[in-house]
Amino acid sequence: MTSGYIHEMPYGEERFALALGRWLLKQNQNVVLIGRTFTGVKAEYLSKVETNQNKKNNGKNIRVAYPPHVIYMMSRLLFSLFCFLQILLINKKSPIKLIHAQDTGYSGLAAVMAGKMMKIPVILSSHGIRHKSLESILKGRLGRILLKFEYNLDIFTLKRADSIIAVNPEIRDYLRKITAKVAEFIPNPIKLENFVFSQTNRDLIRKELGIEKHTIVVGFVGRLSAEKNLLTLLNSFVQAIGHYSSMKLVIVGTGTLDPQLREEVGRLGAKDKVIFCGMRHDISRVLSGFDIFVLPSYTEGLSSALLEAMSCERAVICSDIPANRLLIIHKREGLLISPHSCQELSEAIQLLANDESLRSELGTNAKIKASEYDEEAVFSKILQHYLTLTKKVDS
Repeated sequence: MTSGYIHEMPYGEERFALALGRWLLKQNQNVVLIGRTFTGVKAEYLSKVETNQNKKNNGKNIRVAYPPHVIYMMSRLLFSLFCFLQILLINKKSPIKLIHAQDTGYSGLAAVMAGKMMKIPVILSSHGIRHKSLESILKGRLGRILLKFEYNLDIFTLKRADSIIAVNPEIRDYLRKITAKVAEFIPNPIKLENFVFSQTNRDLIRKELGIEKHTIVVGFVGRLSAEKNLLTLLNSFVQAIGHYSSMKLVIVGTGTLDPQLREEVGRLGAKDKVIFCGMRHDISRVLSGFDIFVLPSYTEGLSSALLEAMSCERAVICSDIPANRLLIIHKREGLLISPHSCQELSEAIQLLANDESLRSELGTNAKIKASEYDEEAVFSKILQHYLTLTKKVDS
């Protein structure tokens, strides 16, 4: 499988690839993960990743620096080349039956080129509409040129894949439209047993972060990027603490928006109310420390972070977009708000901060809904997909 980072990122397609690989290992499948580390491109047999996983950071905050998009794009093209070469080297040692890439861009490019050369099937998973997620950060004349390149890259890889998996029906329908190819809907799953509310973890994480027992904690987990709409979250939270002062906002993750968010917190005079945790690998512990989980994104594929918060019985506020409506019915599993309205989000935060019974009711319903997305059922569908494709080649 090709992915972004190998097991350094605790969210998104990187987490998906590692979880899928672990599950496949248990089904007696041989799996190699190929992706970036912070120092280069690496290929690892999953059994080795499993051994190293216990050594990973379990609580220290990590921040990551991101370059301008032009430099990032060039580095990703180099990544595609090195990833392509890694696939060829691995195939010489042990023949590869199938490649499953976790994005439609640079990982996908390496996968489809290697797949064509080796005459093996390639699956691309679309965890979001990649080129559309870049629209909010690629502005001006240069931005339009770069965006056109990214769009054409997506089309190039998608049209050369043997199979496309989309994590929600909206993405599936869009990809069918722009490629004239069939895409299959298989949602992102989570390992439910790893995301269970724990009072012990709640107490420990609050002590670590210096948060008092009765303070209402509003939290976000994910990439700090423009499509996540975090400036709206900051401004809405500051509005809300004007009406309910005993609250903290905890932001978990790293990304290109990190410096701007910290600057905005200072401008709003809220440094004592907002905690930046950086990248964490103990997400279940952190979620137990939250009272309210907020996901105000403009666009999503199918958010694993949202599913994990639901499984931990957290009260959820999220944007009223198609991907989130697959998981949340307004006032049943959570509250849906317009991603363009600070006022709606602020009022939703105030409502839940003031109503413990409503938080409890939404959290209970959310856990029931999340149980439909356990990885055992979802990954079984993906394995069957693998077997179907490889049988076609063998025949």
